[in-house]
Amino acid sequence: MSPELLDIFGILGTPVIIWVLWSVTRLAKANRKGTAGVDVAAYGLLPRAELDPTRDSPPVPEVVEAVKAAREGDWRPGADLLAAAGQEWDLRWDRLCALASVASQDDRWLSAWRAERPKDPDAAAVYAQALLYRAGDVRGAGLAKDVPAERMAQFKQLLPASLYAAQEAAALAPHDPSPWVTMVAAARGLVLPHEEFRQLWSELTARAPHHFFGHLEALQYWCAKWCGSDQLAYRFAKEAAASAPAHTLLSVLPLMASFEQALQGPGLMPFAGRNSKSTINALLDAVSAAPADDPRLPLARHTLAAALAQAGRGREALEQFRLLEPWVGAQPWTYHRDPVAAFDRARAIAILRAGRRSATAARSA
Repeated sequence: MSPELLDIFGILGTPVIIWVLWSVTRLAKANRKGTAGVDVAAYGLLPRAELDPTRDSPPVPEVVEAVKAAREGDWRPGADLLAAAGQEWDLRWDRLCALASVASQDDRWLSAWRAERPKDPDAAAVYAQALLYRAGDVRGAGLAKDVPAERMAQFKQLLPASLYAAQEAAALAPHDPSPWVTMVAAARGLVLPHEEFRQLWSELTARAPHHFFGHLEALQYWCAKWCGSDQLAYRFAKEAAASAPAHTLLSVLPLMASFEQALQGPGLMPFAGRNSKSTINALLDAVSAAPADDPRLPLARHTLAAALAQAGRGREALEQFRLLEPWVGAQPWTYHRDPVAAFDRARAIAILRAGRRSATAARSA
């Protein structure tokens, strides 16, 4: 132990030192064991066994029906679902992705849709995103050096195909930003130069300046692990959040940028980065005002819960965890091998930070 540290401990006194060591030990235990041995019900939380990593939020009935019909070979409910979204671009994107995910596994229903309506821009947009999902599935989530050569070759074939399909979809519906989101997402896998990416980005934002999901894809492009750096990613996130109205929930971007930076550090994988109080509060205010059925809300609330727990704001974090449960299939938890365990560790830290009064408040609520 350094002389400086011994001097500090001497000034603080034995009781304070004991309290610090006790707190650090409890925090380490929470980060290691989660809520094991904790009466989570006393805090208004669900048992770990009831947490569901397959979804980020409750199922939406009309989306469930359209997905079910697509799996059974009927494309019409999916077409109606997208048409009903109109120009609510984030809602449209959320629904489009649900359909594209099904098509990436089995596209016979989509082929039938495209055969009957060859100029349907919605079918074209779903097809482009399905190709992008298929490319991601082929590559997997590992590092490039760990991907087998055959899979990497297939990945490199599917990415340009997705980009080309998105260009075709954009030509069929020039006002729709959705195909441009696909292009922006494909750009990082293709490692497009910054200038080419900026051209795609300008096309997207010309159609939807505050497209939530488009911004998430762009942030990934600017991250150090893809085509940018920590500085570029955070600059993009900060500028986008500052220029967007609160209801867009783009105040989540700086928190996501700090998390991406934290992921590069040593030790146990984090669930949040370092964020200022004002940055967290901006997202907290936006999330509190958002409608419950906003498709942007689940990711924003998951990110907020993690950031609050990391910042030691246990009571506020527990409020978010209660609203999220049982659904844990979202970032930042899905970055971990076991999303349920990551979510549970964050809950345990929030409980520790909140203290026993939170359990009393939960019982009386």
